[in-house]
Amino acid sequence: MSSLLVGLMLVVTQVSATEVPLGTELQYAGSLSQKTKAGFTEAKSFSVYAVTIANEDGAAQIAWSLDERGGGGWAWPERFGLLAPGSTDKAKSLPIRLLHTHEATQYPLPLRSPVFEFHGKLAADASWADGRYEYRVTRKRKVKDRDCWQIEVTSNIGRAQTLVVEAGSGILVSLDERVFMGMGDEFQLKFELQSQKPLASAEQSKSRAVFDSLRDLQLSLSRTGEQKLVELTASQLKATQAAIGKIEKQSEGTAWSKLSAVVSKDLVQQQRRLEGVAGLEQKFVGQAAPQLKLKQANGKAIPEAELKGNVVVLHFWEYRGDPLTEPYGQVGYLDFLNNKRKKLGAKVIGINVDSRFAETDKVGAANRSLKKLQEFMNLGYDVAIDDGALLTSFGDPRSLGSPLPLWVVIGHDGKVAHYHIGFYEIRPDEGLKQLDEAVVEALRKQKAK
Repeated sequence: MSSLLVGLMLVVTQVSATEVPLGTELQYAGSLSQKTKAGFTEAKSFSVYAVTIANEDGAAQIAWSLDERGGGGWAWPERFGLLAPGSTDKAKSLPIRLLHTHEATQYPLPLRSPVFEFHGKLAADASWADGRYEYRVTRKRKVKDRDCWQIEVTSNIGRAQTLVVEAGSGILVSLDERVFMGMGDEFQLKFELQSQKPLASAEQSKSRAVFDSLRDLQLSLSRTGEQKLVELTASQLKATQAAIGKIEKQSEGTAWSKLSAVVSKDLVQQQRRLEGVAGLEQKFVGQAAPQLKLKQANGKAIPEAELKGNVVVLHFWEYRGDPLTEPYGQVGYLDFLNNKRKKLGAKVIGINVDSRFAETDKVGAANRSLKKLQEFMNLGYDVAIDDGALLTSFGDPRSLGSPLPLWVVIGHDGKVAHYHIGFYEIRPDEGLKQLDEAVVEALRKQKAK
C-alpha cells in the first residue's frame, strides 16, 4: 500500500541460535495505541503464545499462536505458525504478525521473534548494522530478577524500537516500537513477556502432537500466508472438517485448546455461510435473470441491444482504488478472459457496488475511486455503477456474511447459466478456469441456437 509508511516497521522472520531449552513456554501480551492530541488511545490488544520445539535435526524452532482483539485481525489459518532458524520459506517459517484495520485499510504489522536473532552480538556498548537499521546496546537492566540488555534500534528517520532482551537466553522481555499507518498516523506498539515456564516431558509431547496436527491442516489449505480473507473454500472447509475432531481431542489440557475452539467455531459459521451461498445459486441458476439497466460512471448507459441475445458476464465487486487489496477482485484474470472471449461474442461487465452512488454529495468521490482502479488495472471491459439495488436483485451474498465478488453468466436466452460467490480457486497458468468453462458452454449453446 502506497499510503503505508513502512520505514520504521522491522520485519524479522528468523530465530537465532538460543540457549532457551526445548519445551520452554512463553506468554506475551501487547497493545497497539494511536497517537492523538490527548495522548495515546488503545486501538488493539493482543497476546502471543510461543513454545520452543525441535525440528528433525534437533535445531530449535518456535511454535506460536496469536490472539487479536479490536481493529480486525487474521483468519485462524494465519494466526499460528512456526519460526524456523534461517528459513525464508513461508511453508516452513511464518512470521508473527498483527493485522490491523486503520481507516478501512488492513495493515500487516510484523512482531519480533520471542528469541532475539542477534543474541550473540549482545555486549556492553556493542553496536552493529542490519540493512537500514542500526542496533546499539545502551545499558544493562534488571527486569523482575532477569539480567537484561536494553537495545535501541534506529533508522535514518529516528528511533524505531527499544528492546529489552534477557542476557543469558536471548529471550525478548519487552518491545516498544513506533509504527506509522495511513497518511503518517503514528502508533505505539508494545509487547511484553508475561510468563515463562518449562513444560514437562509428557506436556511437551502432547503440545507437539497438537501443533503438528494444526500445521498439517494449515499446510493442506494451501493459503499463502498473505491472505486477509476470512472465508475458506468448500475444499478447505472439507479438510478442516476432517481434521478438527482429532485436533480438539489432542488439544484438551494444552495451551492450543483456545485456538482449537476458534477453528471449531469458525467451521460452523462458514458451513452455514456456504449453505446460504448454495441456496442462492440454486435459486438463480436456470431462471430468467433480473432486468439489466446498466449505467457507467460517465452517465452513459450500456445499450440493452449489446446484451439481449448475447452471453453476458457480470462481476459484482467494490471497484475502488482505495483500499486496494489483493487479489484485487481477481479482475486481472477477468480482464484476460474478456480479451480472449469477447471476439466470440461474450460481453464482460464489471458492476461497481458502492452505496455512495445513492448519495449526491458522495458520487464524485465514488467515481474518482473507480477511475483510479481502472487506470491502475488498465481494464479493457466496461464497468457499470450500482448503489446496491442491482446486486440485491441478484442476491446480495453479504447478507449471508459472504463478501463480494459475485460472478453471474447470463446465456443468450436471458437465463442465469452460472452463479458463483467469492474468489475462484485458480492456478496462475489456468486463470478463471471454472468461469471460462461456463462462458464457453454458454457461447456453444448460443451458436447452436
